[in-house]
Amino acid sequence: MAGKIAASAALKAKDTAAAKAAKPAALVGTVQRKPRRKIGVEEAKAAAKMTTAEWRALQKGMPEAWPAPAYMSEQGNGGATCYRDETYEIVTRWTAETKIKYRPHAKAPGSKSHVRYEVYSKAKTVAQALKLGSWPADWCWDYERGFI
Repeated sequence: MAGKIAASAALKAKDTAAAKAAKPAALVGTVQRKPRRKIGVEEAKAAAKMTTAEWRALQKGMPEAWPAPAYMSEQGNGGATCYRDETYEIVTRWTAETKIKYRPHAKAPGSKSHVRYEVYSKAKTVAQALKLGSWPADWCWDYERGFI
């Protein structure tokens, strides 16, 4: 049994070394990201009801009026979609009747998320948000950024 474990560990180490050797030195230890999907981008731009300049004008004073939760200023682990435990504690306690209010025009026009946000941001309760196309992951993202 010990021989099989040692052989497995040696094989894994060999595979790891071979994978590192196959990458250019500049890429070793970095995460390569997939290119963004272009599907729906043109439709999203066409569906935008305001220009970027108009949107930027509307954003003045919004971060102060709609602040992100205080715990978001602390250093956290993970990336953009690795939500904090505190966020899950709050969002998972919401019920269908929980009243919510969305920050108006929080997402940039021309983005795919803007089109969806403009629809579901009219919701007054969690149940309405779901009916209008919001997902629980949207609530985590939006809550952490002060959009809810």
